[in-house]
Formats: sequence, structure tokens, C-alpha cells
Amino acid sequence: MKRRKKREQGHIAKRGENKYLVRWRIDGKQVSKIVDGDYGRAVAFLADKLNNRERGASSRSERTFERYVSNEWSHYMRDKWKESTRTTQGTYVKKHIAPYFGPMKLADIKPITIVAFHESMEAKGLAKKTRRNLHAILTRMFSYALELELIEKTPIKSGLAPKQDKTEKPALTEQQLSEVLSSVQPKLKAFYMTLALTGIRAGEALGLKWEDVDFADSVLNIRRAIYRGKETTPKTSSSLRPRPMVPELRQALLNHKTMAVYSQPSNYVFASSSGRPLNPDMLREHLQSALRMAKVEFALKRADGLHLLRHTSGSLIYRRSGGDLKTTQEWLGHSSSRVTADVYVHLHNEAQRNAAETLSRAVFAKHPAPAREHYN
Repeated sequence: MKRRKKREQGHIAKRGENKYLVRWRIDGKQVSKIVDGDYGRAVAFLADKLNNRERGASSRSERTFERYVSNEWSHYMRDKWKESTRTTQGTYVKKHIAPYFGPMKLADIKPITIVAFHESMEAKGLAKKTRRNLHAILTRMFSYALELELIEKTPIKSGLAPKQDKTEKPALTEQQLSEVLSSVQPKLKAFYMTLALTGIRAGEALGLKWEDVDFADSVLNIRRAIYRGKETTPKTSSSLRPRPMVPELRQALLNHKTMAVYSQPSNYVFASSSGRPLNPDMLREHLQSALRMAKVEFALKRADGLHLLRHTSGSLIYRRSGGDLKTTQEWLGHSSSRVTADVYVHLHNEAQRNAAETLSRAVFAKHPAPAREHYN
């Protein structure tokens, strides 16, 4: 016991002429440094480090969640998150997370506190998807606090997040997609075809410039996205990818370029009269009008937005590839196959059922009796 106590207080060992190895512990981790000078200098150095350790531990134990958010976490958001993420996720922190945890000490927040938070958010009427987003942010916040050694362990435990409802997101059939593309305005047709035939996001399509369109090799190069009228990087690193242009899309973009006022390499492909990217709200309204003309309706609210074409693209690729999750993930530029699986779980179940029925037919279908062998 005395020996362990001694190690906790630090250790000094001679390592040469006027050199001493000084060891001490910070939050259970051993730290060491060679100090030049006599033994008294090494003792003074160790004493200073031990005092700093005690002051640091005391400071960490008193640190509130509010102080953490305004200092370390604000730096994390500035350095790690894109502007679009800071806007959306930052709003969640400011509106829901910070007011609840603000005065609490980081060290006092336990798993039961997280459970109480979710109960409070549910009582406020927040949707389950919103509460899952809040949980994801909390997970990152406490993981970062753990990395900085502001807490000894995270209060976020597996199983505390609200369970996700598996809802089937609607998608267009091949025939419906063809009818919708036939119903949109000719000057906007290339935009909707780009979404449906490449699977890219609306913001990535709006970020395309003519220099990104390689007509020679029939490829679109995704290099940027538009968020609230400003250029930003695509959502994930996996989104920075070339997209093949099928002949129909290539021809549509060639036709679009002949009609475009802005057709220089640095100009946006889908530009307004001012040269800026088209307004996504206007594009959404035109798509909704085309859906009505094609007599396509959805029971799910807000299922008729621009993302419908991306989801349709992914659904058709998934089905045509025989339920190949990896192919669909790469097509959509998802950072993880788990994201793809969560989005297309209903199609996965459908593929599994088709596989089971194929097996059943192979085993139980009536087969003609084998021909009898004749021997002379």
C-alpha cells in the first residue's frame, strides 16, 4: 500500500551527471521527463507537477456542462464541423441540449441523467428522429470530453438512444419516373435527370460547374455542394466522386448547355438569370407540380421533395443489382454501408423474401421424372 502511495506521489531516478528522470501520474496515466540539474531541481520540478495535477483535477471536477460548451466544444465545432453542420447541429445544442445540461457538472452527469433528458424531450413533443439526432450529438460531445480527460468515462451507453422506427421511404417506379421527367419544364429537365440518373444530392447538383462536366468521357465530377446559397464541400468524403453519364443524361446536358446563358467553364450548370445556382425551393415546387401531373401521391408527409429522386435512384440500383448493398452504397456516396442498410432495409427484406421464394420453387416445384436407363 505504501509502495503504491509512493508511486502516486511521483518518482525520481538519477540518469547521469546532473540528469534525473522524473515520473508522475495524471488521471492514472504515467508521465515522465528528464530534468537537467541537481536533485533539488528535480524535487522542485516534481512538486510543481503534482500541484498542477491537483489543481487540474479540482478544476475538472467543478467544470460545468455550460462552460464546456462555450470553451472546448465551441472550438471543436469550429475546427471539425462544416458551416452547414454547425448551423443544424449547433441549433440542437443551443435549443435543447445546453438548456437542459447547462448548470450540471460534467462529472455528475450519469447514464440515468441521459435517460431523464430523453424523457424530458419526449414530454416536449420532439419527434423520435429529432431525439435520435440529439443523442448522436451528445455521444460526440461526451466522447470529446473523454478525449480531453475532462471526464473519467462517458455517460452515454449503448441502448439509451430512442429506438428508430423503420418506415419505408417512398420511391418512384421506372414508369412513374419516366412520366415525371416527361412532365417537367424542358429548361429544368436536365437538373431532375441528373438527380435521378446519378443519385447525387440536390446541393451537389446545384454545385456543378461546366468545368466539372466531362462530355468526352461522359463523367460528372462532384467537387462541391451548395448550402443556403453558398459553396461548401459535399456532405461526406465519399461524395467526392465521379459520376458516369448515361447517353440520355449526356444529351440532356448538351441540350441544356445550348440554352444556357452562362456556359463558361467556371459558370454553374444550373444557374438562375443572375448566374447564381437555382433556388431549391423553386425546383421543389416544379417537381411537385410534375408529380401531380403524373398523378403520383404519397401518404407520407414531405415525401415529394427533391430527395425523392435520389432515393428513387438508390432504390432502382438496389433492385437492379439484386440487393447488392455495397454497390448501392458506392452509388449514393454513403460514408457507411450501415447508412445504406438503414435507408433501404425494406428493400433488403423484399430481396430476402424473393430469395426464399426462389429456393422454395427450386426444392418443391415438380420436375419431370428422370429418363430410365436401358441395359442390353
